[in-house]
Amino acid sequence: MSRGSKDIPFFGVWFLACVVLLSLTLSGFAQNAEAQDPASNETSESGAYSLSGSVVNSLTGEPVRRALVQIGEQNGGAAVTDNAGHFQIGGLKEGQKFVSVVKPGFGDWRAPDQSVVQVGKDAPAVVLKIAPTAVIFGRVTASEEQPLEGCNVHLVGKQYVDGRAMWVDQPNQGVTNEDGEYRITGLSGGTYYVVVDRGQETRPSQRGVVNAREEIFVKAFYPGVAEMSAASPLELSPGGEVEANFDLSAEPLYHLTGTVSAEGETVASLSFLRRAGGDQDFMQTVGVQDGRFEVKVPAGTYEVVAAGQNAVQLSTPGASVTVNADNPDLHIALTRMASIPVDFIFEKGAAGAEESVRMQGGAPGIVVSLVSTSSLLRGVNWWRGPEGIQNVEPGTYSVQIQNMSPLWVKSAMSGSVDLLADDLTVAEGGQAAPIEITLRKDGGSVSGTVTPASNAWPATVLLVQPRGKKNYVKAARTEGGRFEIQGVPPGEYAVVAIDHGDQLEYMNPDILNPYLSDAQHVSVRTNGNATVNLSLIPKGR
Repeated sequence: MSRGSKDIPFFGVWFLACVVLLSLTLSGFAQNAEAQDPASNETSESGAYSLSGSVVNSLTGEPVRRALVQIGEQNGGAAVTDNAGHFQIGGLKEGQKFVSVVKPGFGDWRAPDQSVVQVGKDAPAVVLKIAPTAVIFGRVTASEEQPLEGCNVHLVGKQYVDGRAMWVDQPNQGVTNEDGEYRITGLSGGTYYVVVDRGQETRPSQRGVVNAREEIFVKAFYPGVAEMSAASPLELSPGGEVEANFDLSAEPLYHLTGTVSAEGETVASLSFLRRAGGDQDFMQTVGVQDGRFEVKVPAGTYEVVAAGQNAVQLSTPGASVTVNADNPDLHIALTRMASIPVDFIFEKGAAGAEESVRMQGGAPGIVVSLVSTSSLLRGVNWWRGPEGIQNVEPGTYSVQIQNMSPLWVKSAMSGSVDLLADDLTVAEGGQAAPIEITLRKDGGSVSGTVTPASNAWPATVLLVQPRGKKNYVKAARTEGGRFEIQGVPPGEYAVVAIDHGDQLEYMNPDILNPYLSDAQHVSVRTNGNATVNLSLIPKGR
């Protein structure tokens, strides 16, 4: 992952806050909920209806007590199940409703379980099923089964960002105890990679030997490999337990001292990154004083990076620093990483008589980024105004253009590469051509409704047009069952609404195309508006 791109600390704090809020909510509902006597749905004095039912463990069928049941609409109401797993929610209008269930130790906290139920006269009581969370556990040892205490064990899981699947560090984390054991709980079903990292802690390679060479344990993916692409993913089923043990080998450290030159830039520190395919398994940062540095690293091939002035990053040409012994006189020459200019062109006028004007300072509401496809742990480089997209490492990138404006993107080119259809390749030591994005303002819009509506978990509406290797997709989330998509290029489109669609890799045509058989079709005209009424499709069909 690109350096400086992690948001995990904030993510972990947010998750902890959600758990605390849920606990307080459950406590607030508990007294009233456990005092209720759930019955069949009845009409109240005000003419509204009630929903009653039970929550059960989807694996065992046993009742789940103190689960929070919520109706997904404004003023929909909520209740907590009693000791028998029963609940009742009153004051509801007739019709189909979204019901979600949340309970610590059950379900997926990122996407609470939802069901569509009928509320009204003679509607039956409902049974809501929720799956227990899962566990990954194991042991980390060194040679001769020696337990390694204090190792950080964390997970890499799949997360969906703007319809693209990305592998990111998860908030769940464990630390090995004195027996080298760890246990990570509260996991939803899915695919995970397990990573062990002991940090920068070193130890002597020979006990009892004065001035013995130091050694270190580097980061490893299960079952003990340096590269994620070579690792074994773990498939975790709801309520399941999977064991993942590590047997690690220490590596000796070599002592390097030397000088650094940086194209006239003054650098205060250097970071040594040991490459393992598209990943890195070791990083060490050291200070630079009067152009000199001193560091200890294991053997391998390294990229060395540093920060210059004005957020400019410098690096060696790829992994060009090789270490296999002590070196008292190493010179490192740093050069600036690639920077790609981004130009915006505003076009108006009819076909054959277009007029183009360069937009100074960019286009409001347009966000451009490069997402690496060279590694499973994808880094992101963002366009940052006049400086363009800075600090671009060699590799292959998907160019993503997020459009939150009434403009529409007619084209995006880098030299002869059509970035709306193909990826961008930045060669080692090379410089990609400027990215030129042409925009127009005569697009249309698509609006409409989605039924049933849910405020608890808005539906994802996708406007789709096939374009070669990549579909053209614009997404919107419903609010109160309604949606609007602006800045739509004139043309023919399929429109579909998917429940929990934000947890779907909809930018992948192989994943999205099966949903399009139930899509509505609209024609979008220049400066026109198309309306459509959609029925919600469940995710995972």
